[in-house]
Amino acid sequence: MAKGFRGAATFVALYCCAGCDGRPAAAAEDRGPMLAADVASIGATTFAWLSGDAEIALVTSGSQLVAVRVADGTRRQLDPTRASSHSDLARSRDGTALYFVAEDLSGPQPRYTLREAFTGKQAPVGDVMNGMLAVSADAHRVLYSRANGASVLDVSGTVFPLPPPCPGWPLRPAFSPSSDQLLCTGEHAAFVQVTDGSTQTLPDTDPTLWRAIRWDASGPQAVGFGFSTDHELVQLLDVATAKARVLYETDDGLLDLANAAISNDGRRVAFWETRCVHSESFLSCQQTEARLKVVDTSTGRAATVASGAAGPGPILFSDDGARIAYLFQAGWGELHVRPVP
Repeated sequence: MAKGFRGAATFVALYCCAGCDGRPAAAAEDRGPMLAADVASIGATTFAWLSGDAEIALVTSGSQLVAVRVADGTRRQLDPTRASSHSDLARSRDGTALYFVAEDLSGPQPRYTLREAFTGKQAPVGDVMNGMLAVSADAHRVLYSRANGASVLDVSGTVFPLPPPCPGWPLRPAFSPSSDQLLCTGEHAAFVQVTDGSTQTLPDTDPTLWRAIRWDASGPQAVGFGFSTDHELVQLLDVATAKARVLYETDDGLLDLANAAISNDGRRVAFWETRCVHSESFLSCQQTEARLKVVDTSTGRAATVASGAAGPGPILFSDDGARIAYLFQAGWGELHVRPVP
C-alpha cells in the first residue's frame, strides 16, 4: 500500500512541475555559507559537530580527518592516520570521544581498524569491517562491525558480540542513554540488550522508512516518512508505542528519502524536499531543486533553510540546536552551515 501511495505522489510531482510547459526554470540557489568543498560523502555521514559547536570534524576527499573551525574555516588535523571515506564518524554526546575507521591500503588487501581520534589510539579489537559505527552518550561503549556481525567494545575492554540482525540500515544502531541497550532498525525494529544479546521486538511502524533517531530519558523517538493518497509525509514516532504524529506534508514536491535529522532537544526536525523545475516531457525531469526544510515539532512551522540544484546529502544539528550543517553532494560534498531560523 505504501509503495502505491508513493507512486501516486511521484506521479503528481512529475506532472505538476514548474517547467512542464517546456519553459526552463532555474533552481533557487541559496545554499548558505560553505565551510568545506572536499568532504568525503560516499554512503556515510563523514562529518560531525565537535563539543562546543565551534568546529566540525570531517573526512576530506584525501582521506584526512580534520576539524574545521566554523567561524573562519581554519583546519587542524585530528589524527594522522588515513580515514575511510566509506565509514561513519561517531562522536559521543558528552564530546569526549570521536571514533572512525582507519584504512591501510599498503597491502594486497585493504585493512581497516577502529580508532579514537582525540587520543590517537587504536581500539583493541583487531581488524574491523568498513562501515557503521555508533558510540554511547558517555563514550563508555562503541559499536563496530566485524565479518561475523556487529560487536560492542566496553571501556573495560570487554567485547559483547551482538546477535543478528542488527544492521546499519537504514540507520546505524542507537545506544540508550544508559548505554545498556541498542535500538536496531532494518525490516523490524528491536531493543537489544548489550551484555546478553536478548532482544525485544518493537511494534511494526516500518522502520525501513526511519531516517533519524533521538533517545533521551523519556524514550526513543524516530523521524520517518509516510504516505497518503496525495502527499508524502514527515512523521515523528514514539518508538515504544508506535504512535505517530504528522509534522509536514509535501505540496508540489517529493521528500528525499535518504536524509533527515532531529535536534538533541527534539524541538526541530530537518529534511530535504525536492521539486522538479524543468521537464521536457511528463515522464522526465531535467532539473530539480533541493530544499532543506526545518520544522518546529511543537508548532509545525516549516522554514526553508537552503536550496540548490545539486544532490542533497546528510544533515546534522549542532549540539545546542542553534545551527545546522548539511551537504550538497556535487562530486565531493560541499559542507554548508547556517543558523536555524
